[in-house]
Amino acid sequence: MGTGLFAGDNLNPRFPDGDGVQLFLTFDLSAVPSGKIVSALLRSENASVRGMPLKDLGPLRAEEIRYSKFSKDLWNLEPFAGGDNCEFATLPGGPFRCDLTDAVQRSLDDSYPFAQFRLLLDRAGDNDGTLDLVGFFIADSNTNQPGIFDLEVTVEPGN
Repeated sequence: MGTGLFAGDNLNPRFPDGDGVQLFLTFDLSAVPSGKIVSALLRSENASVRGMPLKDLGPLRAEEIRYSKFSKDLWNLEPFAGGDNCEFATLPGGPFRCDLTDAVQRSLDDSYPFAQFRLLLDRAGDNDGTLDLVGFFIADSNTNQPGIFDLEVTVEPGN
């Protein structure tokens, strides 16, 4: 909870060593036209890597989730049963992107108004006391702004 979009461990000295952070994204699908989803690419050009999170903690993954209220309880939320997931990044220089077509199609098929994803590394932390973090921001790491992430949805128009 709080400001900033980060995945990794040792975000700041007040966090217990090895405790990790993950981030949650919600995209409103109300403007997506009806039809078959051809692709849904989640991406960001606004990543900043500190330490060695992708080496020490594993790849950054995007998981399809669903929730109605943001809270600390989301930390242990199980991914959506049978949901979509993908590797969002494996290298510090990116690319930071992956395809989540099935998740967007499923939300639309279920009349669920959002596509929701959790980004996290394979391991929450490595207990080495060193910052291993992937941050996403445009200008200020503690400010969430529109455009940090894009979900580009391509639709094949219905008949």
